[in-house]
Amino acid sequence: MAAPTETDNADLPDPTELAKTYAEVAQRASHLISDHVQRQIKRGITPPQDELGIAQAFMDMMAKLLSNPYRLAQAQMNLVWDYFSLWQQSMLRFAGMNAAPIATPDKSDKRFKDEQWQEHF
Repeated sequence: MAAPTETDNADLPDPTELAKTYAEVAQRASHLISDHVQRQIKRGITPPQDELGIAQAFMDMMAKLLSNPYRLAQAQMNLVWDYFSLWQQSMLRFAGMNAAPIATPDKSDKRFKDEQWQEHF
């Protein structure tokens, strides 16, 4: 699915503002988590161990996502755009109207060859 064009973006939020909002939320969340952990340590409660590295992996992922908040905001807007396009095309087909396919499987992909896919999806 193609990304929205400039005229299609009229109702979408400004990616720069959205990126700033993401960055602010991440910063506030970081402060809240840090304050919570510090209060727990003062009370003698030790933070849980991250033996599997899940928390570190999550933090690394978030750092990478937020390293370019504009790109994150643009990806989020494209996801929403594609999601609504999928719903729109689905509703057109449900109403018995012709609708262009949102995605077409690779010719070598045999999973979608059955006639049922063409009739119902």
